Amino acid sequence: MKNETSINHVTPPDAKRLLGDVFSLFCGTDTMRPDMQLPFEINGKIYATDAYTLIRCEKSHCDFEITNPHTPPNCEAVMPIPNTEKVLHIDKSVFEQYKTEDEYESTGEDVECKVCDGHGEVEWEFESYTKDDDCPACDGSGYEAEKKAVKTGRKTFGNFRVKLNETYFRMDIFYKLIKVRDFLGGEITLLYQSKPTSGVLFKIGFCEILLMPCLLHDIDDTDGILNIA
Repeated sequence: MKNETSINHVTPPDAKRLLGDVFSLFCGTDTMRPDMQLPFEINGKIYATDAYTLIRCEKSHCDFEITNPHTPPNCEAVMPIPNTEKVLHIDKSVFEQYKTEDEYESTGEDVECKVCDGHGEVEWEFESYTKDDDCPACDGSGYEAEKKAVKTGRKTFGNFRVKLNETYFRMDIFYKLIKVRDFLGGEITLLYQSKPTSGVLFKIGFCEILLMPCLLHDIDDTDGILNIA
């Protein structure tokens, strides 16, 4: 059985040109997983994932170039077969009261120290003695310049959770659904949900979105829970 859905949604005519921005919301930033830093293609579908969230759609809907040179992760294996079809009526304004933390963004670039070649250590010699020690040029950091986190003046979500039936999500992860809806229009439709520890599948327009839930032991360590279903 193919992992497909027959749900049809009305999508704005300019949605296709916005897909590059939509997919960038789901790309990973982990330098140890370069295969997730750009969208990729598997069997005629375009995917993007950061290992916690995933989005995919048919390649025919995409107007951006796929330039990821890495072997893609096996995302097809984690995509569930839809077992429901329920439109979720989610009010974006309800989420605004949970934006309690200052938002930061990175500025500048990490530049490796030229003295120690980014290792953070140098070998010094005195008479017949040698020793490895922190590089005096970079104080052992390995960088002569580093990215800095600066406030944007905006607020972001604190340590809150969203509860959908019996599944809990980090609020910033769940909010990606609202961001995609803002880009593409249409409705947020629940397509698959089972046990609380399993990924949950949604559809917005012609895009399918998989969100991974919180670990159960993380639920108690939260500032509050927004129950939406």
